[in-house]
Order: sequence, then structure tokens, then C-alpha cells
Amino acid sequence: MTFAQALAALEARRETRVELGLDRVRAHLARLGDPHERVPAFHVAGTNGKGSTCAMLAAVLRASGRRVGLYVSPHLADVRERISVNGRMISERAFARLIARALAADQNSRLTYFELLTSAAFLHFADSGCGVAVLETGLGGRLDATNVVTRPLATVVTSVDYDHQEFLGRTLARIAAQKVGIFKAGRPAVFPDLPVLRHARTRGDCVVVHRPWIAVRTDWARGEQVLRSPQGREYPLALLGARQGWNAALARAAVEASGLSIPESAWRKGLAAVKWPGRFEVRSLGRKTLIVDGAHNPEATRALAETWTASAWFNRPSRWILGLMRDKDLAGVLRPIAPFLRDVVVVRPPSPRALEPLEFAAAIRRAAPGAHVAVGRDPAHALAAWRRDAAAPAVAVCAGSLYLAGAALKAIAQSGRRA
Repeated sequence: MTFAQALAALEARRETRVELGLDRVRAHLARLGDPHERVPAFHVAGTNGKGSTCAMLAAVLRASGRRVGLYVSPHLADVRERISVNGRMISERAFARLIARALAADQNSRLTYFELLTSAAFLHFADSGCGVAVLETGLGGRLDATNVVTRPLATVVTSVDYDHQEFLGRTLARIAAQKVGIFKAGRPAVFPDLPVLRHARTRGDCVVVHRPWIAVRTDWARGEQVLRSPQGREYPLALLGARQGWNAALARAAVEASGLSIPESAWRKGLAAVKWPGRFEVRSLGRKTLIVDGAHNPEATRALAETWTASAWFNRPSRWILGLMRDKDLAGVLRPIAPFLRDVVVVRPPSPRALEPLEFAAAIRRAAPGAHVAVGRDPAHALAAWRRDAAAPAVAVCAGSLYLAGAALKAIAQSGRRA
């Protein structure tokens, strides 16, 4: 099987009907030799922050000398981003080989796109001799394909808010129940001190994080901040964002609860080198600055608004290039950022689930009556037009969807190669 054939086979499974329950996935992995049982893992769920927390965990574990597998979703530009070992994403050849193995073991062609990718990730980590893996749930937790791990080093829930209600439930309590479904009896369960998670203290060996690490210095242009732990230690972090202090605190608590020994030098080295694209990512483009953020639900846009308000660009004119999925809380997503919207271009993210731009534009005009709102042809065209226009604001924020974030970063990379 070639890489192109593997991609086509995966795409054909996007429409596979989701069957709730893990028995099917467990049986599939058993036919492959239970690769998920061969590498100890940290397992992370949460409405927001889980990807950043996973990236921090992987970076610190790698800095300590361990061979680390990282499985995340969704990807921004290349599906292989989801599966990496020691910071290197899986090769096209290995990806094709492992997808072929996963397909061959799928006797009734019932596994979904995500389930096949999860199977390939477990195989890759086992075949690569990883000493530890970091797993991000795809959706929810309790019934997520990653939840086949039975003895995690530690489990983490980063946050609970409204998103994917059609799958997870219409109340925070129901959503929280899905997230804490990754907790395992007798294993560390780490989560922030949130009212909706107080009932979770009866699940697993609980570690409640009460305080985030605090940002004491920020270099906005370089995309770095220095965080201070409650113990007074300072750590450079190569990520921006007002909520990263919570993610760092949760990552630290998870490692300590797991019993793994990580020297302070590895914490400093790992956090200073962590990479997690599309989360208040700052790109300097000559005389202009682009900020790319995948915020796509109300909690995420509240965090974006908090970071934007504190940023070096808050008082400067800015253009907001926005796109959204049609299953999102439109009013809830817009409410936190509406006060900043003066110059807006609405585009369609590259997804069949994308919200119609004209509908989104009308909602923005209602939320921000003074805004000038235009509809762009596509993300690449909107970015190119902004960069060419000398009269346009020198700062642009591209937000509303991880699919849009990926398209924006891909367009910037392609324009750089053409330059």
C-alpha cells in the first residue's frame, strides 16, 4: 500500500457510522497483538487545553531522555502530524504500512477513520520502542478509541465546557461524565478544581490542581513566556496563551502523580522547546504580523480574548479572518471576541462541516454592529489580500477553527516557498 492509497482508504472511512462502545476496538487491537498494552501512557481529555498539555508532557518526557510517542488530533496540514515519536512525525512509508496492517485486521470493515488512526499510533509506538506515550482523546473520553488503555501512568482532564453536545450531552454534567470516563481505578486522575468535576473525586486516585502557574514575563514577538509555579520556580515556555499556566500545572501534577522521575533541568529544557502550532501562534511576515489561533468554542474564544487583551497588539488596528464549523455555538463563540471586531473577513474553512460564510457574516454583524464585514473567497486568498494591501491593518488574527488554522499556516508556508 502506498501513502496515497492509505490516505484514500482512510478517507473512505470518514462516513463509517460510529458505533458506541470499545469492544470492537479492543477486539481489533487483540488481533494485532495488543500494541496499546506494550507502552505505558499518559491519557489526556478535556474540552480545551488537552493538546497543549499533551505537547508539554511529551516535550518534558523527551528532555528527560525517554523515547516518547505522541498521538494528537486533529491535524492541521498533514494527517501524519497526529502520530510522532520524539518530535518526528511518522514517515509516509511507515504510515502506509501500519494503516495496511490495521485495515487487514479490521475483519468486517467497521472501524472509523479515527479508530484506524488510533490503531496505527499504538502499532507505531510499540514498533518504535517507545518508553512512554502521551495520548490525546479525540472526542469526549469514555467511549473514545484511546480509552482502551487499562493501566495509564496518569489520566488528565484539562477543562469542561460546551462543545460537541450532539455526542457528549447537552449539560456540563453530562459532558464532564464523558471526560472523566478515562479515569481508572487505582490510577492517578488529575484535574482542575472545577465545580462540575467535584463528583470526580470519587474516581481514581485523584489529584486536584487548585492554582495555575502564573505568567511573570512575556515576549510576544518571540512567542514565549516565563511561568512561575506555586513553589516559586520559573520556567520558560515556548507557547503563548493566558490559559497555558493551567496546562503546565496539570502536566506537572500528572508526571509527579505517575511516579516518574523528571529532573528540573528536563522541565526547563522541555517547556522551552515545546511546539504546538495554531494556538496563539505569532508569525512575523515582513512589516505585518499574523496570529493564528484554533479557538472554536466559547471557552476557547474566552481564552483567546483574554490573551489578546493582554497582548502587545491589543491597541493596534487589526483584521480578523474568521471561519467556523456549522455545529458550533455561533453566539457563544462570538460573544468574547465581538468587542474587538472592527475589520472582519469571513472565509470557509476547508471542511464539509464548515458554516456558510454568509450566515456567519450576518451573525458577526449582529454581534458587532460597528464592524466592517466582508466575505473572502478562501483562507489563502484572504491572507494574500491582507498581505498585499498596504492600507490594511498591520496585524491580523485568524481564528474560529483548527481547520482554518491549518489552512492559514499552509498558505503562509506555500507563499514562503514561492518567494
